[in-house]
Amino acid sequence: MENITPLCELAYKYGTDKCPQIKHVYTPFYYGMFKDRRASIKKVLELGIGKYEGMKHVDMVFDPKLNRHYQRGASLKMWRDFFPNAQVYGADIAPETMFEEERITTILCDETKKEDLVALIAKTGSDIDFFVDDGSHVKEHQIFTAQTIIPLIKKEMVYVIEDVAFPDTIAKALSEYNCLIPELPGRKYPKGRLVVIENK
Repeated sequence: MENITPLCELAYKYGTDKCPQIKHVYTPFYYGMFKDRRASIKKVLELGIGKYEGMKHVDMVFDPKLNRHYQRGASLKMWRDFFPNAQVYGADIAPETMFEEERITTILCDETKKEDLVALIAKTGSDIDFFVDDGSHVKEHQIFTAQTIIPLIKKEMVYVIEDVAFPDTIAKALSEYNCLIPELPGRKYPKGRLVVIENK
């Protein structure tokens, strides 16, 4: 398989489907974006930790006789290992997704509620370098979350919406920001698009 980066390898190690070995082709894009900035990223926040019930497809890639490969908070662990100086936060609506590890903190949050999103940033601080929306994947929620979160976060950060089915709709709704819809070589899934917002 071509274009397997060190970030892809970390994703595969923990069982997040952001990598081409499992499903999506996000990690090659992220690696290109951040490979020269790894040490300078100090705070990462990802919305959507994921429950095993929603990630069973990950284990289908591996020998079904093995124990579960997917690890709770797989992408949080990936970010933690990739960004050596970063504190990583994960937010999710499901209590069973909560856990704590070295440089990883998780917070309960309902992305459909403005008060929850405001409280989330109050807990993490506004100095987020990299925000990932891997939450409900519903376009109305993706738009609402971005419109609520971005004004609360410092300038010069990167905000990415994953698993976007209608990228042009998202970009139009967020037209006050610089929205990029990157080409993702090797993408197999129609809904496997990204919208990247740089708030400068």
